[in-house]
Amino acid sequence: MRIRAVAPFTALALSLAACGGGSSGGPSSVGSSSGNGNTGNTIAGLHANNHGTADVTGKTTVEIKANNYYFQPSILKGTPGQQITLHVVNVSGGEHNLSIDAQHVDKDIDGHQSVDAKVTMPASGTLAFWCAYHKSQGMVGGLLVSGSASGGSGSSPSPSDDSSGGGYGGYGNG
Repeated sequence: MRIRAVAPFTALALSLAACGGGSSGGPSSVGSSSGNGNTGNTIAGLHANNHGTADVTGKTTVEIKANNYYFQPSILKGTPGQQITLHVVNVSGGEHNLSIDAQHVDKDIDGHQSVDAKVTMPASGTLAFWCAYHKSQGMVGGLLVSGSASGGSGSSPSPSDDSSGGGYGGYGNG
């Protein structure tokens, strides 16, 4: 009788342990490769579901996946002034968006569709991008050229840092 009562709890404990790994919960790591796990909790000072970093130095186009509450990779590391086309593929059925206020980017992405957006890497720090519909749930990414993507080094808050916009650091008002 005792073995029967313990077995369900043992199975539950094992399944919870298997699901619990992968997230360090610490700040984003600039040196990480394009991993699949949530490796940080802020990008440019904004709450973010960080799903890895990709070095895009020298590239003119990069593909990003938009999924439920995250972009993958979330951080694109490049060089100051580098122009790049983001090919954003919505792999979910719901509508998402790509917004960068500082560069006047605001593109909706229907479920299972894609959009292209031409962007310029900031002069320094991290320039945030996000889904206008899911920003508060952590659907945030960043264009990184120096410092930490988490917003500590080389980033500063937006001049109009509110929930509808801002969140870019080290870019200026242009």
